[in-house]
Amino acid sequence: MFVPAVVTACLALNLGLSLLNTAWNLPFFLDSIGTAIAAVSLGLLPGLFVAVATNGLFELVYRASLTHLPFAVCGVATVLIVRAFVARGAFASVGQVLVASLAVAMANAILGGIIAAFLFGGVTGVGVDYLVTGLVASGQSLLSASFWARVPANIIDKTFAVFAAFFAREPLQRLASHLARPAH
Repeated sequence: MFVPAVVTACLALNLGLSLLNTAWNLPFFLDSIGTAIAAVSLGLLPGLFVAVATNGLFELVYRASLTHLPFAVCGVATVLIVRAFVARGAFASVGQVLVASLAVAMANAILGGIIAAFLFGGVTGVGVDYLVTGLVASGQSLLSASFWARVPANIIDKTFAVFAAFFAREPLQRLASHLARPAH
């Protein structure tokens, strides 16, 4: 029951923070903290499930017509990158986690920028759209603007996500170990 409970909590965290982000029109995403926590604490498959299910839930909540599902690839990249760092033992210090955060941020900026530019004309209904519009108006290509607008947002957003996973990992592992012990 531990893994389903944590997966549910991670999905609720992603959904709740994303709704808050949208309500406050922040220039972030706040949709991947639960994804990173699941990937680091539970493993590859639960992390991938949270990444894809998060975007599926967004489709339902926002009554979207496949505007969120393509961005599941960003969540998948987050999972694969943090899992690679964990597997190599490179997720044990603040410096390593910062490098992982930057790798996740750049992957999300690249993938999100490509998806936004080619599928949605650069405008996806989030706060970074204002910067995309401004960059296009200043002469940048749509693809370049979609990427560069996402770089600072993702550096902040994904650093929160990856560090949250770093700090949640040990307590969740202790809890899992405690729950796995036979009752006396």
